[in-house]
Amino acid sequence: MKKVSILTHSFLDAYNYQIHRLYGGGLERYLYELTKILQGMGIDVDIHQLSYHKPFHIQMEETEVAGTNVYGYYCNDLDGIGELFQEMEQKAEGSLIYASCIWHPIPYREGSLGICHGINWDRIELTEEAKDKVKYNIQQAINSLGKIVSVDSHFLTYCRSTCQYTNPGKIELIPNFVDIKRFIPVTEVKKKRNFRILYPRRISHERGILLMMAATDIWLKEYENIEVDFAGEVIHGTESARVFKYWLSNHPHKDRIRHHVYSFDEMPIAYQQADLVVIPTVFSEGTSLSCLEAMSSGLPVLATTIGGLNDLLIDGYNGRLIMPTVDQLVEAVGSIMSDQRKGAEMGERARETAKAFDKRIWQQKWEGVLNTYLN
Repeated sequence: MKKVSILTHSFLDAYNYQIHRLYGGGLERYLYELTKILQGMGIDVDIHQLSYHKPFHIQMEETEVAGTNVYGYYCNDLDGIGELFQEMEQKAEGSLIYASCIWHPIPYREGSLGICHGINWDRIELTEEAKDKVKYNIQQAINSLGKIVSVDSHFLTYCRSTCQYTNPGKIELIPNFVDIKRFIPVTEVKKKRNFRILYPRRISHERGILLMMAATDIWLKEYENIEVDFAGEVIHGTESARVFKYWLSNHPHKDRIRHHVYSFDEMPIAYQQADLVVIPTVFSEGTSLSCLEAMSSGLPVLATTIGGLNDLLIDGYNGRLIMPTVDQLVEAVGSIMSDQRKGAEMGERARETAKAFDKRIWQQKWEGVLNTYLN
């Protein structure tokens, strides 16, 4: 049996050392689905990831990827990621897929397959020196890897404009996916209740949690019929988690704020109970799985003009695209609330758009890449 080893910074929840479960992020779900494709092709899969508490080895059971071995490598210094990926490479068996951290100085095994899940360095405050280092690391990845799969057009454009390579097929665009048969619009009329805004994101800086908290303060003060559902993982002990917990427990309108970490099986219901989805990313975003799920659920989506979100939404047609500022976030929600008929029309168009990103299309494209790579 052929073997593939996937090298990544995250899969099981090694942030909180709950390694019995998948961490609830887009990367982790992506790799779960990729592992299913590989196993369906008769390929044995190992996953090597970082661990922030201690090393581990676990074999997954009672899941759709049962039998997958997952190895955790202790990481106490993010500056040492390159060395840890080299250790993974030395211990990994079979063909390799480098599934994250492509902007780090990683010594790749020549001819391997890489994935870029979105530009991580699109931060205006990063120094010129830091961005020059990223450029150098990306060029080294292009030189070493046989192919890089990009989930959005922004990485492709970045490479074309800053890096040098002769084969235009070196980087292949395969946008993220959504299961349009699982994430479906509500068919019955919703009972009259508060207007529910859903934030289906991790509680982290790059995902716009501070923007969302500041906007929520204003919404709940100005509108008595708004409630906000924060549906995302936390990394316990981080500054973002501490600030969010304090804010939530002391908020004057906490009766209209909810934080619940939904399982993947529960997420379709979370979308069906919402009236609007907000994706307020401030940096580091691909073709967001949560954005696609909201679109497939027939909801109007309000997102920022960051990364791959621009590949999914056309402002005013199938959602709203705004700059990542509190003022624009508050104004856009007010606009959607004042014209909910237009919001419903955008949701209908979003559902039609999502059909172009159906998971079955993604699976077929990935099977083509894997067949070429492995044969």
